[in-house]
Amino acid sequence: MEHITTFFFISILLLIFYQDMKERKVYLLFFSLGIFSGSLIYYQNSFLTLFLINIGINISVIALISLLLILYIKIILKKKILEAIGLGDFLFFILLALSFPMASFLILFSLSLIFSLLLFLILKPNLKNKTIPLAGLQAFFVSLVLIINWFFNFVDIYAL
Repeated sequence: MEHITTFFFISILLLIFYQDMKERKVYLLFFSLGIFSGSLIYYQNSFLTLFLINIGINISVIALISLLLILYIKIILKKKILEAIGLGDFLFFILLALSFPMASFLILFSLSLIFSLLLFLILKPNLKNKTIPLAGLQAFFVSLVLIINWFFNFVDIYAL
């Protein structure tokens, strides 16, 4: 059953990637299904208390990062928040926070941001829309990590 849920989760991540790259917006349904399937996989691989503590810490990290980002956008960039970052990006942050234990979340979150920036800089000359499809690129990175780990089983992502 876990393999089916993992396959479903990876499929949702790839749908988020595809839709964000194509339209620069993602259906709320995809984020909802991603949050549900990702947190279900994590819950099945954890103890309830550990699950709740880790997602509490992860959400706190996302809240702090979001607050700093909002302050930066308002004070330094002097823009409206949704002009600088999309609602889907915040939803994807929550998806990640609810889908992985703290250590895996912090590593995946950080590396997916770096990956997104580097890939965007490479693809930028060929893109019609010059904004970063952050949620999509992060979803692509996480799906690649999950697929590679599924086949080669480098590390138990949920045991960290």
